[in-house]
Amino acid sequence: MIIQVPNSWDFNKFGYGIVADWYKKEGESVKEGEIICLIMVSKVRVEVKSNQSGKLVKIIANKGTKVKPGDALAEIE
Repeated sequence: MIIQVPNSWDFNKFGYGIVADWYKKEGESVKEGEIICLIMVSKVRVEVKSNQSGKLVKIIANKGTKVKPGDALAEIE
């Protein structure tokens, strides 16, 4: 399953966010509801939670990547 950037801000008003940090690494287990990464949007912190339990098999948007709501962040198996 692909984890996407949540629709937590108005892209037309605030623009892109930046992936600021990953709390999990590829290969690590994650639990549903666990915070896996942090996105900074216009000085606001957006914590992204996993919507399922499993293993983080691939980080698609690395630290420093510009993202918008709906973009792919990671894949959980």
